[in-house]
Amino acid sequence: MGAPQPITIRCECDESGTVPYGERWTCPKCSRNWNTAQIPIEAYSQRQRQMRRFQIEVFVFAVLLLVVFVPLVIFVDGKYVFLGIVVGLAWMFLYMPFWRRRLRRAVANAPRWELHPE
Repeated sequence: MGAPQPITIRCECDESGTVPYGERWTCPKCSRNWNTAQIPIEAYSQRQRQMRRFQIEVFVFAVLLLVVFVPLVIFVDGKYVFLGIVVGLAWMFLYMPFWRRRLRRAVANAPRWELHPE
């Protein structure tokens, strides 16, 4: 589901920047060099897989709704549009708040790595 998210680095001089994993960032203010390869690859990969699962979960459920309700509307009866709307709204207002809480909890419990300038 796309490229890995960039890593935000906050320098000791309060300047911040984002770089992909494994690359270096030089602070424009104080010229310190930061290397994201200091982060263990296993921990970073696990974190990326966890975030990807959250994205896939919502995508799969949305596709499942479409796979069920589009054929019903086309081949059975157009009245199933209203049932599809009700199920979609229930998903949006009942399931999605639960999903967002889980996502926020996962982000809040995310590991924070202490990088050291080179």
